[in-house]
Amino acid sequence: MKNKLTTTYNYFSHNLRTCTSTIVATLEALKMEIIEIDSEEMQSVYESSYLIDILDASFSICLNHILEVNDDELNYELNLLNLLHKFLEEQKQLINLSELTVTINDTELTIKKGGFAIKNLLQLILFEAIKNSSEELHINLDDNNNKIIITIPKPKDNPHNIFEIFHEIFNKKGITFNYNKNRYILEF
Repeated sequence: MKNKLTTTYNYFSHNLRTCTSTIVATLEALKMEIIEIDSEEMQSVYESSYLIDILDASFSICLNHILEVNDDELNYELNLLNLLHKFLEEQKQLINLSELTVTINDTELTIKKGGFAIKNLLQLILFEAIKNSSEELHINLDDNNNKIIITIPKPKDNPHNIFEIFHEIFNKKGITFNYNKNRYILEF
């Protein structure tokens, strides 16, 4: 349990600090009139705020799993195509800074179990895929087999250790999450 707690703490602490630093630095620059309120830097404040909300919910999901707390999962219908498009739109600046081409097929895929956990953890998985991609990222929704396949043709690194905890959480909810350096697959 100690290793899982350490992995979880390190992952979320690092990402929360990064988002908070972005917000603070941008607001200080705004206060000093170095940037304009409608600048690209202000978009990074919005993107960081959006990520903080996802990180907060996901941190709670991971801790509840590790500490074996019954989380009384919110099961609701979730349109994954809409969720992925919204996340990609919200992280437009990160994608542009990464000079990344993202392709997504427009296949509707709706799930009816594990909505809260899937909504938050899937967005973190996509966030990690964006950070780990060079040049391009492919997202395929397969409604015939109820799965999402995220392909990273030229990854910068291996998936983060937090993915093993995500794997356990999904498995507990009857969802298969497999991953390797080039591909992340969720099967519902």
